[in-house]
Amino acid sequence: MAFVLWFTGVPASGKSTIGRRVEQLLRERGMPIENLDADEIRANLSPDLGYTEKDRDINTKRLAFLASLLEKHNVSAIVAAVSSLRRFRDRARSMSRNFVEIHVDCPTEECMRRDPKGLYAKAKRGEVNDIAGLHQPYEAPLNPEVVCESGKYTVEECANQVILKLEEMGLLPPENYTFEDEEIIKKRLKALGYL
Repeated sequence: MAFVLWFTGVPASGKSTIGRRVEQLLRERGMPIENLDADEIRANLSPDLGYTEKDRDINTKRLAFLASLLEKHNVSAIVAAVSSLRRFRDRARSMSRNFVEIHVDCPTEECMRRDPKGLYAKAKRGEVNDIAGLHQPYEAPLNPEVVCESGKYTVEECANQVILKLEEMGLLPPENYTFEDEEIIKKRLKALGYL
């Protein structure tokens, strides 16, 4: 069963890092998955967009469309994007059958310490003033399926939390059950006339 994992959080909270680890864990189970990196999608499909609310809206709409298209073709998608406003994420949810919102929650001080892209350093020097959660609003999810406290737990712990939630939701078979097993069972059920 395909699904969309939507990682949201302020810059440098750990969205992409946790998303990549979840991707690895799902690939190890033989699951077809695509990681739609928000920065890569922006660079390749939306290089003209800036970081205004309107531009962020357009970018998240494109990400949601690509994710829903993959899901429709039985490929799960991972999206790690700030997607700062709830309405952006609500729209993404409405476009998907199996949407899992993951709030990567991290204290601003820790995000500033990490700062892998140097955004907070640029903000401190006055070079940028468009960082969600600092200069622009960031609306934390009200009812996400998963909250990863990335300032408190390791990447591995956060990734495992996501995997466990997928199993709990019935979107991912337990670890000892493979997708090859599922295909064998489907063939047997079909031969018996149940499918």
